[in-house]
Amino acid sequence: MCGIICEICYSNSSVLKQDNQLLERIKNRGPNCVSVNEIILDNGIKVIFCAAVLWMQGSELTSQPIENEYGFFLYNGDIFDESWDASINDTQVIVKKLSRAKNDPEDIVKELKTLKGPFSIIYYDKVNHNLYFTRDRIGRNSLLVHKNESSLVFSSVLGRKYDCIEVPSTYIYMLNIKTKELMSMSWSETFEIINEIDMIEWMSSVQEQQNLPDEKFTFRYDDKLNIFENEILIHFIENLGRETKCKLDLLEQLLNNNEISDTVSKIIQLLEQSVKIRVLRQPKMCQKCIQIKNFNCNHCSVGVLFSGGLDCTILAFLADKYLPKDQSIDLINVAFEKGNSNNYDGPDRLTGQQSLEELRRLCPLRQWVFREVNVPRAKLEKYQSEIIGDLIYPRQTILDESLGSALWFAAQGENCQDTSFCRVLLLGSGADELFGGYTRHRNAYKRYGWDGLNKELLLDWKRISFRNLARDNRVICDHGRQPRLPYLDEDLTEFLLQLKPWLKCFPNDNLGLGIGDKLMLRLVAFKYGLTGVAILPKRALQFGSRIANKKEKGSDISKTFLVS
Repeated sequence: MCGIICEICYSNSSVLKQDNQLLERIKNRGPNCVSVNEIILDNGIKVIFCAAVLWMQGSELTSQPIENEYGFFLYNGDIFDESWDASINDTQVIVKKLSRAKNDPEDIVKELKTLKGPFSIIYYDKVNHNLYFTRDRIGRNSLLVHKNESSLVFSSVLGRKYDCIEVPSTYIYMLNIKTKELMSMSWSETFEIINEIDMIEWMSSVQEQQNLPDEKFTFRYDDKLNIFENEILIHFIENLGRETKCKLDLLEQLLNNNEISDTVSKIIQLLEQSVKIRVLRQPKMCQKCIQIKNFNCNHCSVGVLFSGGLDCTILAFLADKYLPKDQSIDLINVAFEKGNSNNYDGPDRLTGQQSLEELRRLCPLRQWVFREVNVPRAKLEKYQSEIIGDLIYPRQTILDESLGSALWFAAQGENCQDTSFCRVLLLGSGADELFGGYTRHRNAYKRYGWDGLNKELLLDWKRISFRNLARDNRVICDHGRQPRLPYLDEDLTEFLLQLKPWLKCFPNDNLGLGIGDKLMLRLVAFKYGLTGVAILPKRALQFGSRIANKKEKGSDISKTFLVS
């Protein structure tokens, strides 16, 4: 993971050269190497490329920006492709692919479409003066755009003083920096130009779309369900839920059904594959040892943002399966002060301690380090004002600030004794959207049946790249750590998206909270022996950590962004 900036200067003024704070925030994302390169075109336009690298793949660090005979390349990402040689840095592999494409737009776009994993990419074609920029199609990484009178800035992070947009991950973009004409190209297999538009007009339309509240987001839904062919399975689950009072007995009996058991087994196979590559594809050194290149490091290199809930505990359990047993795993649990009580025993703290005991029982050879991150209210307000506001921007709501703040302090990994030195953080992002973990999924089922639930699940997937992933990437990477999101692996999501809704969740009243929501993931946990975790009810981070003020409306603009 890296911090990247590309600035196209149409005059002598430069944001990058004038804003030291912005440069420091970019460096926070990539503490292992920082480089800047610039070119001046024949018409006086200057293009500046800057990258701060967090070395995460390959046996050697690869500095950026990279220049070859065809162009300049900036890359913030992680390719998780088993067919790629793990000893070679993924940046080098992508540059080699783009070099084969030379300066042909169709071939360049074709190569970008083959990439599997979270990324933001900026690639400048020196011959045609085209700047390609994109985020991966799920939108897991951050890339912002700011335009002022003298320059155009593409950056991993910007801040409140820069009016900016998040690059939508729905297309691959090609900007001619001389004409300022922008082309949007589809992620589909064929080369398809969706739109040609002026850059200013495009930014305005994107900003309008990104300012829409969630309920205004729409998409065309024509995937009507055939309930009849699945009636036997649906009735089986309904009847079992009605007749079986013990939740653990219910989970056990559900697994006796061949279709359910086969689905759970496939999810386990894909999830294990996803976690394995995400914990092993790294230099396997902590933050301290990588500075001195101590390749015999046996310190913690992987941590889990750990509320003790279903999603994160499964990830911790699987991390144990693939990491060396002599390496500890940090379980980072964040809590915020309630009033001025100096009390941090919030719901997630208690759940985290319970789930820790279950992990210790199942994985006794592992040293689990439960890091209690306690945040006083005064400290929270100070860092929201000074740092976090700039990182979550252009998101501005109270909910964005609450969630972003919780993740920033958790990713800092600082308890009363010391600070985590892990370089990889596993997060459960995407599990609720894919497995139906939100209250709105239960409400959609109650109001409109299986079709309504199916539409709500698809809506969550369609808008996932517009919501919180880029924000979370900005706040976590500020600590020089790499967030990795196993539930959003392409192979796993492809399988889950083709499942009928009743093979993801079953929000029927016969299966109450703690069973029907995220049913298939609960069955995964049960099969692993995580019996306590398997029946824990869903709890939102802002309430579990006690950062939220229940008197405030989450969709309102935070005071951090209100101009006095």
